[in-house]
Amino acid sequence: MAPIEYLTAPPGKSDLAYVLPCYTGELWTIPTSNSTMRLLVTGKETDNAFAVVGTGGTFDKPIGFHYHKEAHDVFLCLKGKINVWANDKARSLGPGDFASVPPGTIHQYQIDSAHTEFIGLIIPGGWEEFFRFIGEPYVGPLFPTNDRRNPFEVLIPKLMAATEKFDMIPVREKAQFDPQPWDGTENTLPGVCENGGYYLKEGMGEKWAVGGTVVRPLATRKESNGRFSIYSLEGSSLQAGKGLTKPMEFKETHHAMYTVDGVVRLFIDGSEVRTAVGETTFVPAGAKWSFEAESVYARAYVFANGGGIGEILQSLGSKYEFPSVPRDAVAWDESKLKALEKNKASDRNFLVISNDEMDLEQSNRYELASGTSTTAPSTSSSNFLLLSRMMQPSRQPQTVDYPSKFGLYDCYSGNIDPTYAEIDPKSIEDDADGG
Repeated sequence: MAPIEYLTAPPGKSDLAYVLPCYTGELWTIPTSNSTMRLLVTGKETDNAFAVVGTGGTFDKPIGFHYHKEAHDVFLCLKGKINVWANDKARSLGPGDFASVPPGTIHQYQIDSAHTEFIGLIIPGGWEEFFRFIGEPYVGPLFPTNDRRNPFEVLIPKLMAATEKFDMIPVREKAQFDPQPWDGTENTLPGVCENGGYYLKEGMGEKWAVGGTVVRPLATRKESNGRFSIYSLEGSSLQAGKGLTKPMEFKETHHAMYTVDGVVRLFIDGSEVRTAVGETTFVPAGAKWSFEAESVYARAYVFANGGGIGEILQSLGSKYEFPSVPRDAVAWDESKLKALEKNKASDRNFLVISNDEMDLEQSNRYELASGTSTTAPSTSSSNFLLLSRMMQPSRQPQTVDYPSKFGLYDCYSGNIDPTYAEIDPKSIEDDADGG
């Protein structure tokens, strides 16, 4: 497989792994709103299994009550505050808070801070066409703030047409009401998917630990009628190699990983890529991949159709009650992984890839890249990291201003970590040869 591509919008095909830098994506704004939708993963990448949409905006009115017959919405707050209504409940979500809105649930949302960011999964994929239908392409740093056009001229006609074309049924007769206090029902997952959905408070719910990785489900297949899962994954480079490190191949499950804190390193089909805060990585079904924390602390959300990597980690792990990653790795039984792989009744449909298989694939990639038949250094040797960095494409500036050529760019802080600056391949070859 080709080296992982850094793009600024989804590629529109389902067999390509890619990374989207922070605040990029296919950008759309709804006329007269104060927000921008960023399409990060669409139905075209997932064979219409799901879509992932990021939204940024500032203070605005509620969008209006509606429901979907088939679509399942989720709202995961990353920054600021968003109010989410679901039937007769409403909560104000802060960073890390989560809301699940199954089909049939009357709902709406409202951006309610100076700068709000949230990310959502839409099941099934393809429904994001709604944003393209009613929206307008957006070019700008974050989101519009001064669209004073008449909505009856630029928005309402589109919405009326959209109700006939898309799975969106307005409920204009429902009275508005204020968000209610959190009451403790938001501390655990319900274990079922039912009309009305649920809310989950940041950091709440059960956790499991595998080595140095802590996994916390925000939505499992039980809460989605088997359609998707969302997990929070935390880890530390101090525990490198002590968790689930073997590459895995999910035959039918696509994954989208959004990095929240620190730096996450992924190995996808022999290529290595690092993602920093705010970056999205898409791993298509059929790819052989693994991940680990590259920084002392790292956290990411992973979205999948089906259970995916989050469900595997949950099944392998031990219950964990502490608020942060462990200082000492939590022991786990690797034989459980083989048992899960062989359990055809589980419907997980994944394979564990051996180191020998990955060594061979890396060797083949090395020969293709160099144009020689020289055997590549083994991936199990200390040269693997040097080889991976040599073969990884430099992170050239995108059409957006992204000075990552000189290092790993943290788009929230504006800092550049020179640790991952471009490396001279000649110097790496000399090092690998002992020169």
